[in-house]
Amino acid sequence: MRHPHFIPAPDLDPDDRPVPQLDHDPVTGLRWSEPTVPEPAFIMLASFIFDACAQATDSCRVEPDGICEHGHPSWLRRLGVI
Repeated sequence: MRHPHFIPAPDLDPDDRPVPQLDHDPVTGLRWSEPTVPEPAFIMLASFIFDACAQATDSCRVEPDGICEHGHPSWLRRLGVI
C-alpha cells in the first residue's frame, strides 16, 4: 500500500541542467579535448566523488581530479567542481 502523500519522482529533475564547461586547464591554460560522451546526470557526478573513481569526458576511468591518457579530463574537472 502506498503512503497517501507519495509522489513519484520525475524522470528528469528540471534543476539537473548541463552546467557551463571549462574547455581548458585553469592551471596550464592548455585546451582539453572535446567530450566524446554526454555529460552524466548530477547523481552520477556526485557518486564519482564518493567512489574516488570518475569518468573522463571520453568514458575512460580516472581519479576524480584526473586526466586520462588521451588528454580528456574527468567530468568533475571539466565542470569546474574540482
